[in-house]
Amino acid sequence: MLKLAPVLLIASLLLLSCGDKDNSEPPAPLTKIEQALRVIVDWKTNTGAGIETASYNMRPLLVQDQIFSVDTRGLVKSIDTESGKVNWSTETGMAAITGLAGTAAVIIASSRDGDLNAYDILEDDLELRWSTRLKGEIRALPLIAGEQVFVRTVDGQLSALSLIDGSIQWTISRRVPALSLTGNSQPVVRGDLVIAGFDDGKISAFSRADGQTVWETTVSRPTGRTEIERLVDLDGQFILRDGIIYISSYQGRLAAIQAIDGNLLWSRKFSSYQSIVADQDALYLSSDNSHIWSIDRRTGSAFWKQEALHARKITAPLLIDDKLVVADLEGYVHWLDKSDGTLRGRVRPTSSRHIAQPLVWDNRIMVIDSEGILSSLYLKKPR
Repeated sequence: MLKLAPVLLIASLLLLSCGDKDNSEPPAPLTKIEQALRVIVDWKTNTGAGIETASYNMRPLLVQDQIFSVDTRGLVKSIDTESGKVNWSTETGMAAITGLAGTAAVIIASSRDGDLNAYDILEDDLELRWSTRLKGEIRALPLIAGEQVFVRTVDGQLSALSLIDGSIQWTISRRVPALSLTGNSQPVVRGDLVIAGFDDGKISAFSRADGQTVWETTVSRPTGRTEIERLVDLDGQFILRDGIIYISSYQGRLAAIQAIDGNLLWSRKFSSYQSIVADQDALYLSSDNSHIWSIDRRTGSAFWKQEALHARKITAPLLIDDKLVVADLEGYVHWLDKSDGTLRGRVRPTSSRHIAQPLVWDNRIMVIDSEGILSSLYLKKPR
């Protein structure tokens, strides 16, 4: 319990508060957008998947024309993306603290107790395929790759399981600092490698076959006198593009690393615990002070930075066509031009904070707030 207390404190300060009482400074006031895009709220529905003190990221799972959500009591709902109506729901009994992972055929649900359940998706229900218990709390979405499932747990372990029967194939362990942010990044797979980031600022690649370490690279080194100053967690979801890993750390650095051997191509000072998105030329990400950046993939230099949403606790951006979409602590959803960061549109479907990165389906944007309200938005085309 003594070790857990500071972890929960940092989580409360940085990630989980759904009000603005924890703001060290007031959020930037919103300014008028000239010739603003017209954003339509198509529908809203209550998933029940709200954020509680112990939960992390209840982002829904989008599979074809269904959205699957899970609440902290384990109730899974299937929601029609076209209408927002609930198709069906089923009880799993799992104390979920993060969302669902899955494919068109199978869903993986996890719990704060380390339970991991796989369900086959039926026409109007879920059928349990297998159930396994790991030793640590699961805060990151499991990753399904082929016939394997990779899971990061809060105790610094990465496990590979069989998607067929849930048997544990191997487990590796890394040291966890005395103080760390709530949450872990999801692993990524490249060929025969599975790659994971850890709370000590290191990223490692392991053999999918047996878990042997293939390479390890330090993204950020802890500095400072206090445990808070020394936080360098790799909690933001890193990405793999064209054989290059792009990864950021809290109070640390943004880096580009070759996936084949861990060779560091470039790095720059940066602080973020959010997911990264990318196109052919640039990386787009939200810093910990809610500035939105466009970074050159080749060199790490900045194309532009947008500070208009300073301290508004924005989500990770979604990239759709030539726009970026982020949501904030007051329920607003913002559209930006990806070429220069200009704010182009805004709508407020709810008044509660958004934490999860928006989703896209058929040119509609799906956002979920801290109360579990899922909204479908789209841009009205000019006449």
